[in-house]
Amino acid sequence: KPKTPLVVVGPSGSGAPNVSKVKARLEQWSALGRSWAGEPDEWEIRIVRPDAANLAQLRDEFSRWALWVNSDADAFAAMYRTLRQVSEGGGPHRLLALHEPHLPRQGLLDNLREAAEYYLKMELLVLAR
Repeated sequence: KPKTPLVVVGPSGSGAPNVSKVKARLEQWSALGRSWAGEPDEWEIRIVRPDAANLAQLRDEFSRWALWVNSDADAFAAMYRTLRQVSEGGGPHRLLALHEPHLPRQGLLDNLREAAEYYLKMELLVLAR
């Protein structure tokens, strides 16, 4: 069975996503009964920098995109900057917020979703717990 591609963007630096972090997060979602997450090994994880020169090409090639959401004190600024880079680079206008399962929707996630919609005309999909 072919793997389902998932393109993941996130901030660069120490909080940057990598394949093992993304698979671990998908495994957490799967353990919570999220059928869409399936088995982590069924996904072909592609990590892409938000400032990649080929974002528009990748947007046309891949339909499933996610934003890696950190939950540290500076998360909102870093995540918004990442979304702005994706938008300015011709990336997708719809991304799944790939966040820790215990991160509450109120606060960071809702604020980020609203800012993405209002300022960048992007849809950030935040899944309810």
